[in-house]
Amino acid sequence: MKLTSLIRLLPLSFALLANGHVLADGLFGSGHYSPGIANIRDLSVPRDAGFIYEQYNIYYSADKITNSSGESLKPNGSDIDYSVFAIAPSFVWTTEKEFLGARYAFSFNPLLVNNESSGVGDLFIQPLWLGWQEDNYDINFGAGVYIPAGDSDVTLDLWTTQLQTAGYYYLMDGAGALMLAATYEFHTESDSTNVTPGDHLSLEYGYSQYLTQQLEVGIRGYSQWQTESDEITDTHVLVNERLNTSIGSQSQVHGIGVSVGYWINGNWNVTANVAKEYYSESRLEGETYSLNVTYSPKAVF
Repeated sequence: MKLTSLIRLLPLSFALLANGHVLADGLFGSGHYSPGIANIRDLSVPRDAGFIYEQYNIYYSADKITNSSGESLKPNGSDIDYSVFAIAPSFVWTTEKEFLGARYAFSFNPLLVNNESSGVGDLFIQPLWLGWQEDNYDINFGAGVYIPAGDSDVTLDLWTTQLQTAGYYYLMDGAGALMLAATYEFHTESDSTNVTPGDHLSLEYGYSQYLTQQLEVGIRGYSQWQTESDEITDTHVLVNERLNTSIGSQSQVHGIGVSVGYWINGNWNVTANVAKEYYSESRLEGETYSLNVTYSPKAVF
């Protein structure tokens, strides 16, 4: 089935987290896209025309925050205890039309967030989603934009343009699938922080295997980097100079996880994904859990 690019789970701009004279580096530059949440096969344009609904129920928990060297920080002398729950519905339409020899689809994704504040998050619209499909492989390309339409407490308050490509190679008549995907984000300046996050590049990879017609298991991993530092304000530059910190530095995170999915019948699927982040710089580091529900009005078997 499918999904578009997902919404970043941390709709926050982390301010100066102080531990004595040590400030957490680089934590302003959050992007919108969160790797490792969508199901392994979700980045492929559906092969049958029609409507698909997916609901991503996401929980992220972190007890670690790192500086630009990957070292753990303890703001105010205590451990980090951060968690957020989000619901990201995805509405997908696959058409009978072709463009440049590819099947054409489009989608949009609103977001509901609940952490210390609750509300509607930013909206993702993907008007262009193309799939070049053969029997044993497909190549997909999507272009979309995140609109800062969320409530004031949860929006990133900036626009993001997203480009994504994903390739799949199928084995055993489609029972197995190798996946490799790349997502790139271009950000504008945040109206609330006056910071322009550096662009983000996310790489995702995985293998999905159907053990029966209904039971699917998989292993997956991801890496996300900022390709450039944040454009910070003069105040942040002054803090860096006086306290020898690196606020606005490039962040990165790497994680690995597993998934288990089951088709209850030909219309309904439930898939659980768990990912553990094993290294990060200039950001939170924790675990991501997603329980994703897929509904296809047209039975898939």
